[in-house]
Amino acid sequence: MFVGRELELAQLRDCARAVTGGQPRVVLVEGEAGIGKTQLVRHWLTDPFMKDFVVLQARCDPSEQDLAFGPIQQLISATPGTLLDDFPLLKGPIPATMPPYEVGRQLLELTSALQARRPIALVVDDLQWADTASLHAWGFVLRRLDADALLVALTLRTTHRERDPKLEEMLRRLVTDVRGNVRLPLEGLATGQVAELIEGTTGQPVSEANAARMRRHTGGNPLYVTSLLAELPKGDLAGAPVTALPVPLSLATAIHGQLLNLPEPSRALAEAAAVLGTPMPLALVGKMAGVKAPAAALEAALEAGLMRWLPNEPSAPVELTHELQRQAVIEAIPPDRLRQLHAKAEHLVDRHAAWAHRVGAAGPTDLRLAAELVTAADEEFAAGDADRSATLLLYAADLEATRVQRERHLLTAVARLAAFERYTRIATLLTRVRATEPCAMRCLVLGADAMNRGMLAAAEAHYAEAVARSEEEGDTWTGLMAQVAMSGVLNFLGRHDEGIRAARQALAIDPDMSWALVNLSTGLALAEGAPAALRELAQVTPEVVRSAARGKPAGAHLLTVQGAIRITAGSLTAGIEDCALAVRLSRSHGVPALADFAYGLTAAAQYLLGDWDDVPISVDHAHAITSNGDGKAAAYDWEYSAAVWLAAGRGEWDRAEEHLRAAESRSGLEGNAHNSTLMAISRAVLAQARGDQHAMLQAVEPLLQAEAGWPRHLQVFWLPLHSEALIAAGRLDQAATAVARLQATAARDIPCLRTAAAWLSGRLAERLGDTARARTIYEQGLSPGPQADVVLLHRAMLEHAHGRIMHLEGQTADAAKWLDQARHRLEKVRARPFLERLAGDIPTPRTPSVPGPANPVALSGRERDIAHLIGRGLTNKEIANELFVSSKTVEYHLSHIYLKFGFSNRRELRDHVQRGALSDASS
Repeated sequence: MFVGRELELAQLRDCARAVTGGQPRVVLVEGEAGIGKTQLVRHWLTDPFMKDFVVLQARCDPSEQDLAFGPIQQLISATPGTLLDDFPLLKGPIPATMPPYEVGRQLLELTSALQARRPIALVVDDLQWADTASLHAWGFVLRRLDADALLVALTLRTTHRERDPKLEEMLRRLVTDVRGNVRLPLEGLATGQVAELIEGTTGQPVSEANAARMRRHTGGNPLYVTSLLAELPKGDLAGAPVTALPVPLSLATAIHGQLLNLPEPSRALAEAAAVLGTPMPLALVGKMAGVKAPAAALEAALEAGLMRWLPNEPSAPVELTHELQRQAVIEAIPPDRLRQLHAKAEHLVDRHAAWAHRVGAAGPTDLRLAAELVTAADEEFAAGDADRSATLLLYAADLEATRVQRERHLLTAVARLAAFERYTRIATLLTRVRATEPCAMRCLVLGADAMNRGMLAAAEAHYAEAVARSEEEGDTWTGLMAQVAMSGVLNFLGRHDEGIRAARQALAIDPDMSWALVNLSTGLALAEGAPAALRELAQVTPEVVRSAARGKPAGAHLLTVQGAIRITAGSLTAGIEDCALAVRLSRSHGVPALADFAYGLTAAAQYLLGDWDDVPISVDHAHAITSNGDGKAAAYDWEYSAAVWLAAGRGEWDRAEEHLRAAESRSGLEGNAHNSTLMAISRAVLAQARGDQHAMLQAVEPLLQAEAGWPRHLQVFWLPLHSEALIAAGRLDQAATAVARLQATAARDIPCLRTAAAWLSGRLAERLGDTARARTIYEQGLSPGPQADVVLLHRAMLEHAHGRIMHLEGQTADAAKWLDQARHRLEKVRARPFLERLAGDIPTPRTPSVPGPANPVALSGRERDIAHLIGRGLTNKEIANELFVSSKTVEYHLSHIYLKFGFSNRRELRDHVQRGALSDASS
């Protein structure tokens, strides 16, 4: 019986209309249990307007919260198998180790393919019980919607008990972070609607007074109202006095009363269905319940609204109508009968669900079953499923006879979740963790929690205690995990020698511990320089590539680390290629690749190389991962830093300041030398673009004090800034020292700084009055020859300086050549502050160049990205993969680009971009 909700239905219809017009919508229907969320959505789906939609549905279940991507697999289960051939991650079981953003990326493209003919509606019921991996994947999809004919309807219970605040925030952000979101909070029915519900359900009229009392007591909750109908007198409800209406104090009590009013066979059937907790064929449920005529027994349960029958599904299953009803029925079953039903259910469900029923059928302690659960948990963890492993260990803990064993299973479960960074679930268990007796594993878990919250000093203390206690307790695994984690903490703190020692100790225990090698390589790069780190990685990274060829890749994250170290050592192109390969392996095989760092560091390298139109794409990729909860806090440092540099280089001061503030606040790691170094560099880059040498010096001078560590490791980004600022400030003695250091570093360690060394040493010679020497230095720096990884700004400044000095000497024709080359480089990347400086530095008019359009075409950021990739020859599908959007979004923006430029086809746009004309388009 469905009544009322006219306003909500009208809003849902409006959303459907918007979607058919190419405007995606996300609708969150929220309210207390039993308020009618699911009924509203079901009724809406029967609306004639929805007949043109392809509807994919999923229902989240509390018993499957440890099943990674379970609801997503429900959504795609009705998709034609031939279509799924193009989406290998979605075809078949999705591995629990698969990065959620990668699953989201393919799900986004799948929905795009389904939109080819009809709009799509994705309906997810009871979102509060979704697994974390699915929430992250959905979050990725919803934040990337743009011009898709996609309607997403989510239902969320607002009174779910024991929900962690972080999970609560994640659920809210699924909608609030999305443009075109609609929130539909459901309130109780009005008195007239309650009367309509009662009359429609019972077939009897009801007085306004009785309906009003029912409304006051139930708050108009439809499930509560219908549950109370079993308690109403069978006489004339229209004339019954208000005081005669029995009104149970709670919905659970009302459902219990409903159950007691059923005939015994119907009650037994409802009890069996409640214990199963999943739709099952009526015959199987009847057999489990011991009911000889299940069809007849079902009728009374259907009439009471306790059960529902799904005749349109192949096996025509039955189930309890609502989760609240299921819980109330289970609570009403006597303990012995409940154990009997669990024992029977074990043989009717899959092997994962069977464990819960075996536990339910066991007594208060069952050491044999606990041992089986531990063995199964170990197998799940070895297969990469930390959530399932943790669930089984928590089951085992409930069956143990001693506190020591119960706590051991609990702590092992949480430690395994930490190993896979399942911090949202860990948060729900921390109260129990803190109540355990001190031991090595407890310290390991608390250290992981502290690290996740950015409390590095606390994390170090916990990990150090875990190492010490593990030696006393003989707990090798916990000691190993603590050593690995502590080595990473020490690196971030800038205590790289200690980090190296901790990593080597971990590798002495397990030479195959790849995360220890990650931390060792990072520590070596900080302490001894990139060559020492790359020598360590050279022993294992070739095997990563070979394993990929065999279809069994492992260690893709090592390629990311190698790429990061190469980039910071100035081997920019090779580093980008390493990061790209790591990401490709992650996409194709579902292995971890530190993709958030890969994209952030790639953006930093692209900034140096002058691939400025690629920088926002890489930054957007990194941010899509970290903001979705799939990345690490420290990755924010790179993505926001690269965003600051690009905005500063283009003179977008407000945007640069915004990114800088975000970079300083979002990493959240206290005492983090990695973060503080990158923030200093970002402040210096912003000051450079503004021509503020004093702010440049203020930013970088603290970095000079470090003989090693993050400042030295990242000097490719700041060393030229220091020399430039000293020369501009007239501190020439100090500048001579700084330039000498820059020249030595370029010659010995970072070849891509040779251009900067030539520019700044020549600039220093000019300031000292030796123009002849300056000119010689400039000519040598610009001499033909192989030049890999040339930094764009350094080359442009060198060309500019050479042209300027030739101009001052009267060689205007030759000067014009170099000045125009510098100008062309800067115009290509739209480096407005540097172009203005170049123009202001030449006292005579510049050499005429081909003028740009009087009114440049205005492109949005997304349109510019798409046009840029069209220029590289990518297809729409390739662009969608590159930008983490759907093909439908690419098509939409491409049509707008054609219209703005007046082009009629792709070739015209590609040729336009390849001529470099895109730099004339404003953002």
